[in-house]
Amino acid sequence: MTFSGCLEADSIELAFGERKILQSIYLKMPFGEVTAILGRNGCGKSSLLQIIFGTLKPVYKSVRWDKRFVEYPYREQNLVRYLPQHPLTPPSMQVQKAFERYGALVDASLNEKWQGIKNKRFGELSGGERRFWETLLILYSPVQFILLDEPFSRLSPIYVELLKELIVAQKTQKGILITDHLYREVLDIADQTYLLQNGTTYLLTDPVQELIDRGYIPE
Repeated sequence: MTFSGCLEADSIELAFGERKILQSIYLKMPFGEVTAILGRNGCGKSSLLQIIFGTLKPVYKSVRWDKRFVEYPYREQNLVRYLPQHPLTPPSMQVQKAFERYGALVDASLNEKWQGIKNKRFGELSGGERRFWETLLILYSPVQFILLDEPFSRLSPIYVELLKELIVAQKTQKGILITDHLYREVLDIADQTYLLQNGTTYLLTDPVQELIDRGYIPE
């Protein structure tokens, strides 16, 4: 299966009552790259990912796949999958069954870990283990784009480093959008970085300096 292209989100507006959350949003996810979104808690990052995925309806949006408007990207075959912040799988589901259902094939480099985990149920795993394997469930899905909402949450430093390596390896086969509060880890693997601030996205050309200038990280 050969993939290519670009996923774009443009002119997104989201409001809850009188409160505007997102406005004048533009985001481009090229195939073969890791695109990052950074921003403070409550700024709308998760909402933006859900809008791109197609499960949250905003006031207005234009999501395009290779310049073709797509109303519900998640309904398009082999186009996109999304890792939410909350647990993805039922506690009673066996790990291997979930991977089979998603059509996700585990990388050979993880075989030893996989053999020790595949017959367990997600509810038997620690919070960090569950997050790691649910992230891989999405990461290894046979789709063109994946959206990862805080994949490093609850992971030990060793697993964070391992996941970073696996994300970089997978970007040759798909476009990856990631958001996480561990900004240093995100910047390590991002090919391009956006800051979501005051409801608007800013593409950063010098991420560290611009994040300092905009008050997102300390000097």
